[in-house]
Amino acid sequence: MDQSHLEAFMAVCQTLNFTTAAKHLHISQSAVTARIRALERTVGKRLFDRDNRTVSLTRSGIAFLPYAERMLQLIEESKLSLSEQYREHIVLSGPGSVWHYRYLNRILEFRDKHPHVAVKFLSYIDPGYMIRDLLLDGSVSLAVKLDPPDHPSISKQLLFEDEIILVSADGTAALSEPNFSSPTYCHIDWGNPFTEWFASLVEPGFIPALQTDHSSTMLTMLLSNSVFGFLPKSIADPYLQSYKLYQVPLSVESPIIKGYACYLTEKREQSHVRLALELLGVDAY
Repeated sequence: MDQSHLEAFMAVCQTLNFTTAAKHLHISQSAVTARIRALERTVGKRLFDRDNRTVSLTRSGIAFLPYAERMLQLIEESKLSLSEQYREHIVLSGPGSVWHYRYLNRILEFRDKHPHVAVKFLSYIDPGYMIRDLLLDGSVSLAVKLDPPDHPSISKQLLFEDEIILVSADGTAALSEPNFSSPTYCHIDWGNPFTEWFASLVEPGFIPALQTDHSSTMLTMLLSNSVFGFLPKSIADPYLQSYKLYQVPLSVESPIIKGYACYLTEKREQSHVRLALELLGVDAY
């Protein structure tokens, strides 16, 4: 399957406009149309419904999208694998907060220790896709996952445990019971068991006034005393010690999240998995 056809398909998916997709790819609109038609002939299905005004994915196009993403990613990973610049390469995926707050220094230290190893770490990836596709098709060496599902082909090793605590830059916040319906509460879903634990504290169908999925944005808002919210204790600790943040006590025990290193069991002895585990500070069983 031609890479340029897949790239044209992804560009149209992202823009839902053939003219805009052509500009992004620096080719003509007719070239984009020709590549989409060639791809549709290859797969034997119409991938887009289009008229003079709108473009939308067909059911076949929706089904084909994750495969196109995987094929393009595999192409890029194959280029890395075949490169003679490095003797080995590892690709890791996981939540951005894990890389930023827990493993960034280890990544930099690993690069100094292993200059012959290329390291790529990914963050903004759907956790289910991370396990279901990226690990299983081999495009990721190791995934760091909170609360990973059991899978017969995947081994998992405990990396860390972290308490989720409620924090605020307001030192007087401990004087009253927290109100999660307040416009100053900002919510991040830290995954199970936090998700289920928090649901037990609020009414069914609760929607927070403010919500984000970006830990650094959350931390910035907390430090500016604009909001209060939940953070892993490992992230909050430096700011608790310097009295820039304060822990807000709760009447219930705080949840503990666990992070696991997940990799294909059959590849446990391969160098890229062992190197990835070394980077994270653990050894394969």
